[in-house]
Amino acid sequence: MTRILPLVFTLFVFVASRAVAADPFTVGGINVDATASTAIEAQIQAMADGQIAAATVLFDRLTLEQERAANPLPELTQETVTRLIRALEPSKERRSANRYLGEVTVAFNPSQVQQFLRDRNLTMVSSQARDRLVVVRNSGLRGSNPLQSVFSDPRLAHALTPLQAASAEDAAFLSASPSDGELQALASKYGLNQILIVEDTGNITDISLDTGNRQSFYVSPIPADNSFADRVVAHLEADWKQASAVIASEVVSTPVSVLYRSHSDWIALQDAINTSAQIKGARLDALSKDGALMTISYGGDIDRLATELRFKGVRVEQDPRLGLVFKRS
Repeated sequence: MTRILPLVFTLFVFVASRAVAADPFTVGGINVDATASTAIEAQIQAMADGQIAAATVLFDRLTLEQERAANPLPELTQETVTRLIRALEPSKERRSANRYLGEVTVAFNPSQVQQFLRDRNLTMVSSQARDRLVVVRNSGLRGSNPLQSVFSDPRLAHALTPLQAASAEDAAFLSASPSDGELQALASKYGLNQILIVEDTGNITDISLDTGNRQSFYVSPIPADNSFADRVVAHLEADWKQASAVIASEVVSTPVSVLYRSHSDWIALQDAINTSAQIKGARLDALSKDGALMTISYGGDIDRLATELRFKGVRVEQDPRLGLVFKRS
């Protein structure tokens, strides 16, 4: 059996290189390092360790901290994790006679993960917020900013709160206290409506340009490496999960008017509704050239639903004539 493992592993990785996509069920940037009697055995052990580490990151991402504290997951085994994986992709590989080092990206099967968490009575939150444009600000007058490369890491696109970094040149172009017009122009260049200003002092400002909402928080910038980006994402994800998770057992059904100005608006609104963590069912009752009447079933309260949809670029309003209304922000 030992002789065929390298071949099976190679085929699995070959398929994985085509299967990894920017979704919340993919975990990237997992460092692996193992030593064994041969380089092949070290690689097999490193990949096994990496898969378990990636599963740990995934479960932290998709579940609520308070639920994990009350109902801890069992110790993960290679056999358990392997059943949840659909593909993996190694990178930055280095080998010696008996050692293997590198990174691994692991893509998990959504339905298998959902069943795994359901069996353990854990709420799964897999709905992603809209992308944020990260603007890294350097407080120094000269020198490169190591945080620029940290927040340019493509693995951050897999977060529940996906991040996309503006170029260093675009970030430097902004004034010290950028106006709404400056921020809007920069965001428009990247086709986004949410900006996250990250200062190397640790001060973070999250700005929704279409709604005007601003939130500030602090994350210690020491050390200025990937762990800083991970802690920023963890803060954003915790807020997002609390806003979007459906914990209440009661499900409410209500009619909603979905208003749009174009076919692309209608497609975007459908996508937001279909990927909402709180909307458990949606039925199309009537359709016209500029609006649709739907019946939705959702958990939690309307304010929680409105908060989730706002991060997806959808405004929720109460109209005296139409009742509950969804429209693009």
